[in-house]
Amino acid sequence: MDAIEFMARFEEDGLRFFETLGAESIDAERKGLFELLADNQKRHLGSLEKLKENLHGIETDTTLVDRAGVVVNGFRRTLGSYDLPKEFRQDADAFDHIVKAEEEVIELLDGMAKAEAEENTRELLVLLAEEEKRHLSRMENIYEFIEAPRSFLEWGEFSNLHQL
Repeated sequence: MDAIEFMARFEEDGLRFFETLGAESIDAERKGLFELLADNQKRHLGSLEKLKENLHGIETDTTLVDRAGVVVNGFRRTLGSYDLPKEFRQDADAFDHIVKAEEEVIELLDGMAKAEAEENTRELLVLLAEEEKRHLSRMENIYEFIEAPRSFLEWGEFSNLHQL
């Protein structure tokens, strides 16, 4: 299987995940968060398509991806659950599940790169892992931006001796 196609499938699962959560969210802030994450996911899918076009003619197939293709990623596992909206509607740590799914794929790509014998394919897997790390960083930045108004510090020296 093609390594870029493998990543595109994972990212499409992530896009469906964000779109589903965005559509089902009651809270406008969470809805906005998932819409921003879905938009970011679409851009990431576009960058994978551009990479595939740029590598046209270069072998990107690897048997390691075939083996990894049977592993159910975090997004697909969650999408396949019995009641996704109910589980994540009240889950304040829903974003942590997203980060975990992304980290799992990064670890998988790193492991495949270490085990790959073909030099070009190994470099591609390393490139995909690095791109996935940048993508995760952008997602965390989006989350921090949306959550920033809820975050504040209480300092005793400013007479905040009681909870606000």
